[in-house]
Amino acid sequence: MNVRSFFSVTIILITFFFNSSESVLSNTSDNLLKANIDLITIQDDKVRVTITPPEMGSEEVSYNFARIIPGTYAIADYGRYIENFEAYDKGGKNLAVSRKDTNTWIIKNAAELGSVTYLVNDTYDSESGSAFSSHGTTIFSPAGTNILAGKNFMMNMCGFIGYFSGYKDVNYEISISHPSDLYGATALTDNDVSDNSDVFKVTRFSELVDSPVMYSVPDTSAFTVGDMEVLLSVYSPDNKNITANGFTPDLKRMINAQKTFLGDINKTRKYAVLVYISSGLANDAGGYGALEHNNSTTSVFRITMKNQELINVISHEFFHTVTPLNIHSKQIQDFDFNNPVMPQHLWMYEGFTEYFAQLFQVNQGLMSEDEFYKVMSSKEVQSKSFYNDSLSFIEMSENVLDTNYKAQYPNVYMKGALMAMCLDIIIREKSGGKRGILNLMGQLSEIYGPTKPFDASELIPKVTELTYPEAGTFIQNHIVEGNPIDYEKYLKIAGVERAVVQLPEIISFIVDKKPYIFIDTTKKTVTALKPDNNNFFMALGIKENDQLLEMNGIPFDPDNYLSVLLMGYELEENSPVTMKVKRNGEIIELKGVVKLNYIPGPGFKFKDKSKESLKNAWLKG
Repeated sequence: MNVRSFFSVTIILITFFFNSSESVLSNTSDNLLKANIDLITIQDDKVRVTITPPEMGSEEVSYNFARIIPGTYAIADYGRYIENFEAYDKGGKNLAVSRKDTNTWIIKNAAELGSVTYLVNDTYDSESGSAFSSHGTTIFSPAGTNILAGKNFMMNMCGFIGYFSGYKDVNYEISISHPSDLYGATALTDNDVSDNSDVFKVTRFSELVDSPVMYSVPDTSAFTVGDMEVLLSVYSPDNKNITANGFTPDLKRMINAQKTFLGDINKTRKYAVLVYISSGLANDAGGYGALEHNNSTTSVFRITMKNQELINVISHEFFHTVTPLNIHSKQIQDFDFNNPVMPQHLWMYEGFTEYFAQLFQVNQGLMSEDEFYKVMSSKEVQSKSFYNDSLSFIEMSENVLDTNYKAQYPNVYMKGALMAMCLDIIIREKSGGKRGILNLMGQLSEIYGPTKPFDASELIPKVTELTYPEAGTFIQNHIVEGNPIDYEKYLKIAGVERAVVQLPEIISFIVDKKPYIFIDTTKKTVTALKPDNNNFFMALGIKENDQLLEMNGIPFDPDNYLSVLLMGYELEENSPVTMKVKRNGEIIELKGVVKLNYIPGPGFKFKDKSKESLKNAWLKG
């Protein structure tokens, strides 16, 4: 998960399908679970699923939906979206079923079990509040499901299919019937050539959870980066300017840069990026961000999203191919979907990942050094403003499901990235600029790798052994014990010091805390106020009392205050913009480029030229 601001949060999911200690099973009825999902005959906004189980050898068996999925660090309880759960024997007669808890159904006389059926509700149209508040129960949208008959189905499979206790590692065969004009975008291979049915095969439940599919009218692009295939699929019914082809050049440029940055560490062969653009309405997805899977990313963005937003979010998710895909603990390898033991090392899984998502951009020339310093400075401000700066990250990681710690989780993308930066500088200094934490991750991936997890207690000693005592001391003081960090102390090693810098206003409709629009919910209007010091308004020629109707083809919604503010959120300097306004009863169209207001704020600057060689090794090495 990658928190970029209070408006958007991204989250990752890495579910591994490594070889278990048991031999790989063949697809016989004894060890094959078949699932049929009907996306054609929708019943009251619900999808019917039929399960044909493997042969059961017990008198009683439980069918379970995931309470939590790895990497989300929040209870989901997917079973609460299941209705009309029924079991039948091989002759079609009902078997006795009882519901043990939210996610578990007990089936009697299981040796005679022939099939299970149930209806699935989606999560998008029932979201309420933040998924990351202390007592929040909403499933974060990229981990959720959408059922929009004939138009879109976002299928995180954990929301549609469960597992029988004791049979989690059997083979799964998923048959999905769907309208012929909808395409199922996924990293999986479709084993059915027909245009209204797909068949996917996976080796166990964890691989199924790791394999999302998004059905929609095709808006896709495909390209290769080295030996890796990339598929991009976009669903954007309310903003026709957001298309797969429009995103492809920037996405390809980003992944090329990431592959170059990672070198041999990344071995991904196929990657799918599934993008859902939400209308922003109350009955649609509201958790903006992304959810990482082993070979794909599910993402949800607002209707005003820009290419750079996609780059910032997806770049974080792609770096999870390093950790925890290659480097992870036994708690992740052998994840318990209903009674998990949470991992200790979110400082590495998420903090290192978010740091790499920024570092690679300056390393590969996608952002300037000053832009990189601004990003890291912003993380310091957010970390110290919204989170406990004295909290042990080990303690927080282990207890992240506890309501007392849940709200602290997003700090892994703020302070976690800053801690990674400090460690990187320590290693660079001690190695004379020759090594950094990317080199460390390469070593760890060779020692462990996807099929060899580590014991939680051995990681920090191993990192210290592979680097320097100073790195171990930093980890103990600031990650284990939670002592606040003097970031300038470490940045000065690379010649970077604190400075006052010019920062763009985050929302173009508000300058120096003064609003430049008036929203009248009674008259259903959004009106421009006097644009005296607002560079965005003045550059476009917006005048006082202009009624704002559309920006870049997207209507202003006076009934949704937040959506109006988001229209002016994080606009890019000099990007093209078109505004449709009503002026003196006449509708006119204003065209220009974005001009922003800047205000002084805290930041960092490179000042000590005697440290230039080390700074260059850190940022460009």
